[in-house]
Amino acid sequence: MRKAAAVGILGLALLTGATGCAAPGLVCPAIGWINTLEVDASAFAGDVFVQLCVEAGCSSAPGETPSMSSDLAIPVSTGDGVYEIGMTTPDEATVRVYDAAGALIQESEHVINWTLPTDPCGGPGTADPIILTSDAVQ
Repeated sequence: MRKAAAVGILGLALLTGATGCAAPGLVCPAIGWINTLEVDASAFAGDVFVQLCVEAGCSSAPGETPSMSSDLAIPVSTGDGVYEIGMTTPDEATVRVYDAAGALIQESEHVINWTLPTDPCGGPGTADPIILTSDAVQ
């Protein structure tokens, strides 16, 4: 119930331009966006499964059926190493790589540097891809 109220308040703030970030008198459209992070695991030979974790939570693990969470900040794989993370811009991420049998073969921490839009109404941020190497500390 609290999430629904928070979403409603956010929507009202976007409709009225009362986000505190916009210039006085500026009315931003009631829109949102989806930030994405790309994880490049091409350094690993064979079939691997990649899990992305941020402060809000983790994408699905091997063997789990991917499902949409009500918390859009929890990463969701869109395929090809791209993960949607809602309108959030986490500073750090943990990436876990599993082999085809589901055994963890690597876990690594990564700092994420975002480039945010200069538009007063906001918009999606961009970040360099997380490029994994097969020799990282396990």
